[in-house]
Amino acid sequence: MRVLYLLPGAGMPDEELQRREKIATGIARKGTEIIVREVGEGPLSIESSIEEYMAIGPMLRTMVQLRKNKEFDAIIIGCAGDPGLVPARELLDVPVIGPAESSYHFACMIADRFSVVSTLQAGEESGDRVRARTREMGLESKLVSVEFIRAAVADMWTKDGGRFVEMVRSAASEAKAKGAGCLVLGCMSMAFHLVDDALLHNPIPVVNPLKTAIKAAEAFVDLKIGHSRVTYPAADFEKLKQTLFADE
Repeated sequence: MRVLYLLPGAGMPDEELQRREKIATGIARKGTEIIVREVGEGPLSIESSIEEYMAIGPMLRTMVQLRKNKEFDAIIIGCAGDPGLVPARELLDVPVIGPAESSYHFACMIADRFSVVSTLQAGEESGDRVRARTREMGLESKLVSVEFIRAAVADMWTKDGGRFVEMVRSAASEAKAKGAGCLVLGCMSMAFHLVDDALLHNPIPVVNPLKTAIKAAEAFVDLKIGHSRVTYPAADFEKLKQTLFADE
């Protein structure tokens, strides 16, 4: 089984990409190959709606090539906001996994209500994008709160994630006090530091979207189940080649 972890945007150092591939491979079971790759066009990171939307077009163009090459059995969108998840599923025939979607549903099997710990959005403590995502999934009533850590995404592109553990521990305590039964990591850069492993004895469980995304990808392939063409109608690829993807 070959699974692609596709990072929207551009600018992540090669050393960090290699570190992430090693971590993802360690999470996958024996026999699953995880490839971490960057789109190579778009924002440095996604910490605002404008960056999210500017990342989607180049990512979908990359997926046109993935569709042609048929290299992978499943694809994970490498952002905890699941940017472009719906059009990606319309474009591709292999399972496309959103880390937010997989982790939020998993959280609902752990607890009746959950909180999400996120980075700042354009420098503000705004949980609206997380709430919008849970609303799209019909899970808004399950979301207790959005907690925040004060660190930019690029600040987490490091081998040393120790200082983020305490930030998440504090967020978990706040979430528990508000009634959450578990906490979901709302940033993939946070997830790649495996802070959940350091918080195994935390008062509430911590859900890592990197782990749930990888395991969801493996499960889809194992079960030989694809996304419904009722919910995600196949794109008219011939039309797209005449217009949007004329150069592909």
